[in-house]
Amino acid sequence: MTSWEYASVITANDAQSQRAGVSVKLPGGTLERQAGDTSSVLNRLGAEGWELVSYHSSGAGTWGFEQFWLKRPVE
Repeated sequence: MTSWEYASVITANDAQSQRAGVSVKLPGGTLERQAGDTSSVLNRLGAEGWELVSYHSSGAGTWGFEQFWLKRPVE
């Protein structure tokens, strides 16, 4: 039976200030701010064997929020 580990990528964007941030939470780690945009972070994780399994987006006012869930088999 395959066991999986999960990671989360969270973005928050402010349309007025054009400020954005991307953070990653890996298994057993803390939420850490990442350099680069969402695509570059997701591509880096994909190269490390992570597979996208879920996506959620919401917004309120000028703020936007996205969360991506990824998984990979535990070796």
